[in-house]
Amino acid sequence: METPENGGAVVRPGFLDLIYGVLFNPVPTFKKIKEGPPLCYAALLFFLLAVSNAIVSFSFFRSAIADFPDDADLASIGQVLSGLLPFIIFFALVFAGLRWFLYGAVLHLVAEIWGGKGSPRGTLTVYALAALPGIFLIAVELLLRLLRVPDIAAAALSGIIGLGVLVWGVVLLVLGLREVHGFSTGVAALTVLTPVAALIVLGMVFVAAVIVLVGTLFPLLGVP
Repeated sequence: METPENGGAVVRPGFLDLIYGVLFNPVPTFKKIKEGPPLCYAALLFFLLAVSNAIVSFSFFRSAIADFPDDADLASIGQVLSGLLPFIIFFALVFAGLRWFLYGAVLHLVAEIWGGKGSPRGTLTVYALAALPGIFLIAVELLLRLLRVPDIAAAALSGIIGLGVLVWGVVLLVLGLREVHGFSTGVAALTVLTPVAALIVLGMVFVAAVIVLVGTLFPLLGVP
């Protein structure tokens, strides 16, 4: 960790300290990075996680195909997949980048609506760092694969741990937005939940519109 020149200087965490602090001591860590969000570190960690997750998922799929060596069709698919890894990594990076910027922009807009005083840089940094618990999900999936845990049990364990990682990430996002934007925990949680609620409402409106449209078209088509 960097040390201050004098007692009034801001102490900002280094790369490894940032990872440890966000995961296990988030509130003091977010307070330290409030004035100077480490966007480059956060982006590096976010994209490394995205690439790691893509590689792990790809390797699992390849291993599943390799479990059927006598199937010629699957063997040919496996050979094709061998050359697709660079493209999978590329698209994982592109998708992660779009998700980061778009959802980060939405979060910052909602935070400003609720009276937040943070910067877009701070919001993007917090959103990227909130993804850090995904490290443990990747590690668990690798461990389950190495131990050759049966598929059903592995899927159940991955689902439970994945849910825990999701909740952990949401908590980190709430805490980070609270510190960066200077509002209460309740408003920070509302900031995180508002886009989700909006998507749910839009989805319900879309489903209702489809039902109404189908109900209108059926009589016209002579369907009882």
